[in-house]
Formats: sequence, C-alpha cells, structure tokens
Amino acid sequence: MKQRNDIDGLRAVAVLPVVLFHYNFLKLMPGGFVGVDIFFVISGFLITRIIYDGIADGSYSIADFYYRRVRRIFPALFAMFAFCLVTAFLISFPNDAHDVGHSVLASTFFVSNILFYLTSGYFDQASEINPLLHTWSLSVEEQFYVLFPLVVFAIRKFSNKTRIRILFAMALASFIASSLMLPADRSAVFYLVQYRAWELLLGALLALGAVPQTRTPWVAESLGVLGITMIAASVMLYSSATPFPGYSALLPCLGAALVIYSGTAVTTLVGYLLSLKPVRFIGLVSYSFYLWHWPILVFYRYYFMHEPHGLAERGALIAVTFLISVLSWHFIEKPFRVRREKTDVPRTLRVAGSAMLAFSLFGLALGPANAQFWQYPGRVTNTMAYVNYEVTDMMRTGQCFMSTSAGDFKRFDKPACLALDVSKPNYLIFGDSHAAHLWYGLKRTYPDVNFMQATSSGCKPLIGRNTDPTCNKMVNYIAEGFVPKSHPDAIILSANWLGSDAADLQKTIDALRPHTKRIIVFGPIVAYDQPLPRILARSLYAQDPAVVASHRIPGRDEIDRALADRLRTQDVEYISLFRTLCPSDCVTWINRNTPLQYDYGHLTREGSVFVASLIDKRLFGAAH
Repeated sequence: MKQRNDIDGLRAVAVLPVVLFHYNFLKLMPGGFVGVDIFFVISGFLITRIIYDGIADGSYSIADFYYRRVRRIFPALFAMFAFCLVTAFLISFPNDAHDVGHSVLASTFFVSNILFYLTSGYFDQASEINPLLHTWSLSVEEQFYVLFPLVVFAIRKFSNKTRIRILFAMALASFIASSLMLPADRSAVFYLVQYRAWELLLGALLALGAVPQTRTPWVAESLGVLGITMIAASVMLYSSATPFPGYSALLPCLGAALVIYSGTAVTTLVGYLLSLKPVRFIGLVSYSFYLWHWPILVFYRYYFMHEPHGLAERGALIAVTFLISVLSWHFIEKPFRVRREKTDVPRTLRVAGSAMLAFSLFGLALGPANAQFWQYPGRVTNTMAYVNYEVTDMMRTGQCFMSTSAGDFKRFDKPACLALDVSKPNYLIFGDSHAAHLWYGLKRTYPDVNFMQATSSGCKPLIGRNTDPTCNKMVNYIAEGFVPKSHPDAIILSANWLGSDAADLQKTIDALRPHTKRIIVFGPIVAYDQPLPRILARSLYAQDPAVVASHRIPGRDEIDRALADRLRTQDVEYISLFRTLCPSDCVTWINRNTPLQYDYGHLTREGSVFVASLIDKRLFGAAH
C-alpha cells in the first residue's frame, strides 16, 4: 500500500481537537469531539486498503488480520490499563476504584461503549471522572472489525462494483438509523457501533474507489481545501449542545473523506501541509496521545479536586501528556508493530488472550483490594456511595423526565404526567432536570396539590430558545398546546439558570401568564465543581470542613439576585433556592449520613423533601 504521509497528518487534525476539547479549550474548539469521527473515516479507509491489498496478492487471512490488530492496539492499550489500575488503587475511594476496575474489564473485551451507554452519557459530569471513558471509540472500532473482515471475505469474489454497492447499502442503512434514532436516544447513537458503522464504511468506500480518482490538479486542490474547511467548521461551530452524531457527523466525516480523496492521485497544498514533519509526527503518535490524554486529565482532576487552572497549567499538562505519549509510541508501539514471521500468529493471539484474562481479573479485584487495603471509615464509604445514586423513579426518567438515554418526546407519558385532578389545585412543574428533582419532594410534602411534570434533560422552559428537537417539541407542546387548553392553577418554572436566560425567561412568562393564575420561578440551586458526595467524603477523610466551600461554584448567588431583581416588578412569585439553602453557610447534609445532593447540584430524595419543606407554605395555601 502506498505510503500516505498526508493521512498521518490528518490523524493530527483528528487528535488535537479532541485533546483541546477535553482540556477545556472550548472557546477555541467547542466541537473538538468530532476528531473521533475523523479517526473512524481514516481507520475505515486504511483497514480496507490493507485487507484488499492482501486479497489482491493472495496473502490475506482473517487470522492474520486479527494478528495485525493485536500488535497495533494491545501493547499501548494494556500499558494504559496498568497505569489506570495502579493509580486508581493508590488514590481512589473504593466505589470509584470499583468503577475503574469494571471499565478496564469492559475495555479489555472492547465492550466499554455498551457499558458507558448503559450507565452514563459522554457529556455527563459523572463521565468526566472515568479514566477509561475514551475507550468507547476503540470498542466501536473493534466491534466493527469483528464483522467487517468476514463481510469482506464473503464478497471477495464479487466484482468491485458489486462490493461497492453492498458496502454503500450498509453505510446508508447505518446513517439513516443513526439520524432517525438521534432524537429518541442520543447516547445510543453516540456509543453503539450500528449507528457509527457508516463513518467507518465511508472510509472503506473510498478505499474501494467508489468515487473515481481525479488527476486534475485544480479539482483536487479545491476538494482538499473544501474538506479541511468542513472539518474546521465542525470543530469551531459545533458544541456539546449540537444534536450529534447522526446527520451532524456528516460535516466532519465528509470533510475527512474529501481530504483523503483529494490526495489519492495528486499532491495538493492541503496534503503538503499535512505531510510536514511536525504535523505528521503528531499523527504518528496520535494513538498513544489519544490513549494517555484522558486518564492523565481525569486522575489530575481527581487527585487535586479541580480542573487545571489557566492556560499555563492546562498547557503544561498537555505537554507532559504529549511527552508520555511520545515515550509510549517509541518504546511500546513501535517495537510491537514490527512485522514478525507468520508462525508468530498463534503465539501472539494466545499471549493477547492471556493478557485480556489477566487484566479482566485485575479489574474485578481492584475495588475490593482498594477497600481492604485502605480501610476507609464507614461514613466515608457510605457517603461516596451516593455518587452512584439511582434517580430513575424519583425523577420519573423515561416517563415524565426525558433524559439523554430516553429522550424521544413520543415516549413522554402525557396521561400520567399531565393528568388534571378536579379535586385539587393543579400545579405544573416545567423545565430541565433541576425541575425534575423537585417533583418528588413537592409531591410528598404537599399531598393536597396535584403536581404535574413536563421535564427534559438540559431543556430550559424557554419558548423559542432551545435547539434540541426533543426539548423543542416538549416546550412547544406545553406552551402552545397543554397550558392554553388546560389552564393549570400554577406553573413552576425551574432550570439550571444562567444570567443570560433572564430576557428569554421574561418572554416565556409573558406568553404563559394569560393561561394560569400563578407563575412560580425557582432560582438556581447551590452547585459544586464535583459531585457533592465525593467532596463530603474528602472533607470527612481529611477532617477539613473547608474542603466543601472551596468547591462551590461561584456566581450562582449573583445569578439568583439578578433573576430576583428582574422578576420583582412582575406578577411572578420567585423562590430563591440559593438563599433558602445558604442563609449563611450552605446546607450539605440532610442528616448525618445523607447528602443534600448526589452530584454537582441535583437533590437526593431526602434533599428534595427537605427543600420542599423549607418553601414558604403560603405558596400552596390554596391547597389547605
């Protein structure tokens, strides 16, 4: 296969945005996560070229294919696993060590994408302290490559045109499925191979010559510039709020495909720039860079209990990570990638299987070993358990609260969530997760009020403001359909408010006011830069109460005051959760063993009841 130095450079274009995105250079690259999609296109192209070159010269075998994958993927990956296991044993609480161990187990067998789909979302705060989160992409690739070589082998005797048609049909089916599923289950589309396969197949189609080569220099130049521009646009214009992947992934994937295609027969300016030694070198170490950048950042956050501060600190951490990546590439990747004799194939696969078994056992043993060795006090361990707090029933997830994993508004149970009760005052709780966590406490504290619920993850109750399809459908239905028709006695608006929300909130209140007797706005709640149970556990273990205050997110009180001032002259009842919970020092415990919140800001069941009990009962006086 012809050496493509420009593709090595394209790997640099893929990995740098991912790293900068994770290291919080969001103003520079808010859509940096699309680098993974670029990797998928590159991988599909290169692997398909390798397979068909082998078929052409008669050297291809499925066993040899997996042998190559093992030598390419396993050594650096297992070195990173070893680092994560040792570091988690040394610095983690038992439940976090347990999670790391199980992530290692899942990653070892390349099913971590399924684990993370079932337990969290990529942009969730809980995911930010999982050092193996980034292995989801490796799992997607390896799952794809379990079946793809078999498909290739099965169609090897077909004409190239027929092979292209078959792979195109597979890619189209995957793309349509991802686009249709995106509004219903964004996490599934993000993590699961069937919805990502089209990105790898796009590269595969390029490798098969699905688009005839162009040897016209100006055409190739134009396509190269267009491709790199599409990549840059997605990196700079996308954000975590972008409905992604699905159809939004077309922009970076087609951009990567155009860059690869433009350099197939002609050396373009883009190809020349990507082939420059510094750029190409970053591409050569990109696999190790990708492997090491995330666990180093996560353990840094975990140990120091804060994000890297400022440009200098983040830049230094990236530099250290890159140095480790270069060492990993030079001393681990390169030696194992040297081609051996074919007689090494069975032995290599046996060694790989043994290593997988060993790391699986280490992963399973990590949590118990950590707990047994460190002997944390029972209260510390019990407090940390709240990090994995289950809130499905409390928030009515998938029924009245549409989360990222259960987000299609078609699943919203209107009869259960919006049922009117003629014998009671009807109050509608409307907003995001910061509205959903109020329902449990209000329902139990004020049984004479019928609390209805319309809530969705990240969905502020602001008319015409949100871009997420599920959120838009819910807001439009409530504001234009349900409220004007049903005239609830009161509407409670609650969200993770920002100062910039005030004007849109005012517009929403003005639109809803004619259809209800009362509008009640709950202000922002006190929040933390890490899950409160972890902060409390650190505070207990260090016997230092000041730890908690140092992790309180600043500015929430200012947002609270701004909203209160904005709404003071309006016919709105404003409840300051911040002042309710922080009259002087902020409430963090409900009792000796129960934290107020289970993550950065969402209430536990006991916390929800506690907050509801503190609210001025005159607001619900009509019910008594």
